[in-house]
Amino acid sequence: MIASCRNRKSGVAVFARRCFTPAASAGIVRLVEHELGARIREIREGARILAGDLAERVGLDPTTISKIENGRRGVKPAELARIARALKVSPLALLEPDSLVAQLPIASRAAGASGVMGAAYDRLVATAELHQVLADHHIYSSPKLSGVPSIEGLGWLAAADALATWAREALQLDAVEGDERFSELAERIQTRLGVDVLVATHEGDSLSGAAITDRRFPLIFVNSAHALPRSLFTLAHELGHILAGHNGNAITLDRELSGSTTEERLANAFAASFLMPEDVVRKMVEDKGRSEVALINLAYALGVSFESLVYRLHNLSLIDAAGRDQLRRVNWRQVLLHLSDEHMRGGLTRDQAAQLQARSLTAPAELPPALLVFRASEGFRKGAISAHAFADLVGEDPDGVLANYEIDPDLNEARSLIDADYAPRVSEADEDRFSGLPF
Repeated sequence: MIASCRNRKSGVAVFARRCFTPAASAGIVRLVEHELGARIREIREGARILAGDLAERVGLDPTTISKIENGRRGVKPAELARIARALKVSPLALLEPDSLVAQLPIASRAAGASGVMGAAYDRLVATAELHQVLADHHIYSSPKLSGVPSIEGLGWLAAADALATWAREALQLDAVEGDERFSELAERIQTRLGVDVLVATHEGDSLSGAAITDRRFPLIFVNSAHALPRSLFTLAHELGHILAGHNGNAITLDRELSGSTTEERLANAFAASFLMPEDVVRKMVEDKGRSEVALINLAYALGVSFESLVYRLHNLSLIDAAGRDQLRRVNWRQVLLHLSDEHMRGGLTRDQAAQLQARSLTAPAELPPALLVFRASEGFRKGAISAHAFADLVGEDPDGVLANYEIDPDLNEARSLIDADYAPRVSEADEDRFSGLPF
C-alpha cells in the first residue's frame, strides 16, 4: 500500500511513503534482526546521536534500544517509523540499505550532518522516496546522459573543461543573456539531458544545493533563498557533479561551494568554464581592457556575480592572486548605483542596467522537478501514489488534483465501461457463467 504521510514533528510533507500493511509487517519480522539493528546503530552513530537520546525521542527504554541495535529484539512497524523519524531518514533507508534513500544519511555525514539536515534535506528525502516508490511500480526516470564524454584518466581541471565544452554544445546557453540564464538553463537541463531540477526556497537553511548523481534518478536541487547570480552558479556547479558522476555515494550535498576536495574543485571549475567561457571573457578584456565597463557588461551578459567573475579572471591568468583579492574588496553594489552614467554602463540599455542593479536582490522562481512530476502523474493514474502525494509534489490542493483528473481519458474510458448496459439478452449455460479464473 502507498500513502501520503506527513512528518508531524517537522511539519514537512512527505510525498510518498510505504505504509505498513500486515504483509509489510511480516516482511519486517522476516528481516534478520541483527542486520536491521546494526543499520539503526550505524545511522545513529553517524548522526552523533547517543543511544539514550534516541530512546527518549522514540519513547522506548534505553535497554530496549540497546537490544534492538544488538539484534536481541525485533522492531515493531510503528517503532521503526518513529526511529526513522528521530534519525531524520526514510524508513526505506533502514529496510533497504542499498536503496537511493539510504545514501542520503551517508551524504549528510560527509557534508556535516548538523548543518544540512533541515527542511531542504527533508525535501530531498521525500523526493528520493517518491522516486523509489515509482521505480518499484516500473515507472522509471529516463536521463539522456549517454553522450557525456568520459573523463577517466583526466585531471580535475582538464575534466572540468572537457565537460564544460560538451555541455555548452548540448545546452546552447551561450546565446542567452541576463536574468533569463537561470530559468533557461534549468529548463534545458530537464528537456535536453533528462535530469530533474528542483528549485525551492528554504530561508536560513544551510543547504545551498545538492545533486543526486545516480543515473537511475539524476536530480539537481537549488535553494532559491539565494539571489540569481549565486543560484545560477549553484545550478551549474551541481550539473558538474551530475556530468562527472560524483560521488561514489550517489548524492552530493553542498553547504558552500568551496573547492575543498577534488570533486568540489572540478564542479567549481566546470561551472566557471561553462558559465564564463574563456573566449568570451578574453575578447571582452581585449576589446575594452580590464575596465569597469568590461566587468559590468560581462556580469550582465553572463548572469554571474562580480565575485565569480573576478575569480574567473584569476583562473584565466588575466590577473594575479593579489589583484583578485583587491578586486574582491570593491563595493560593486556602490559601483552599480552609478549606472545612470551612459559611459559607465557601456553597451547596456537603461532597462538592462536596472536589471543588473536589481539582480543581487532577485531570487529565481521556484520550480518543481518536471520529469518527476510527469512520472508521478502516471503513478497517480495507476494508483501507485495517492492524490495527497501527487498534490504535495506539485504544490496543489489534493481536491484540485482530483478535479483535474476528472477529464483523464483513462478514467473516462473506465467510467464508460462501468456504466454500460450489460443486462443479459440471452440465456447462458451454467458452464459459461462459471468459466474463467475469478482471481
